[in-house]
Amino acid sequence: MDDNEFGFYEGECQGCDIFTRVDDVGLCEECAAKLDRDLIRQKDWKYSMVAYGVPPEKREELHRKVIQQYGADLELIARCDGKRPKSRSQKRRKRKQR
Repeated sequence: MDDNEFGFYEGECQGCDIFTRVDDVGLCEECAAKLDRDLIRQKDWKYSMVAYGVPPEKREELHRKVIQQYGADLELIARCDGKRPKSRSQKRRKRKQR
């Protein structure tokens, strides 16, 4: 096994469902890069591999570069709008009250 290749495992990517080499969280090289860019977009510096070791004063510059090069939209992480989906019982109660 070549240590310079991406990932340590063979498996199905949790992001794109392709069977290939994956990293320790189950993502292929392309999806791992998307996740890292999403973390930088969200300024979640603790979990980004690219932002690791970047001085705090340089993080905003990294954030701007990612958005400039790849856009502001998240690529892999689902956007959370803060609303929780209604449960089935809440939907039924509304129908019965009418």
